[in-house]
Amino acid sequence: MELIGRINRRRIYYIQIRNNSEWKSSLPKNDWVVFTIANKEDEELVPPVVKICMDKNVSYTCSAGTLAHWTEQYFDEEITGQALDYEMQTKKEFDYEFSPVTTAHQNFSEGFWFASTLAHDPYNEIDKVVCLDFTHRKVKKHLTVLIDKINNGWLPSDEEIELAEYDN
Repeated sequence: MELIGRINRRRIYYIQIRNNSEWKSSLPKNDWVVFTIANKEDEELVPPVVKICMDKNVSYTCSAGTLAHWTEQYFDEEITGQALDYEMQTKKEFDYEFSPVTTAHQNFSEGFWFASTLAHDPYNEIDKVVCLDFTHRKVKKHLTVLIDKINNGWLPSDEEIELAEYDN
């Protein structure tokens, strides 16, 4: 996990999961936001990554890329599955108040801005944003440019769809 910048009190980390077999062990254990970037060709990676993020107590999920909505749905399904398991094991009703909030963003810059500035957990302070890049073409340079822009007061466009800018 590579620290690529800070926005206010949040540290922004980047992990390109295709080239890093150890990425799972570097994830935080709690109080963090995941910003996922996945496209159609990354579809098979989404289910196991979602499960790992949930097992690492992610507080908030923001999904971008062409699979943004699909990734968000996978997070929602995993949350529901864990809730059902809890209810079956404990015979108590699951309190969704304490489960992660999920979002999907077709505007890449707006999604990252949201993840790095607004996503919050009412019970714990979030101080880490982990950008999980599923893509072959990588978005690290775009993220570092956005960090600088956000730190200088920039706000995202109102465009409904804005794609990521890839490193290669």
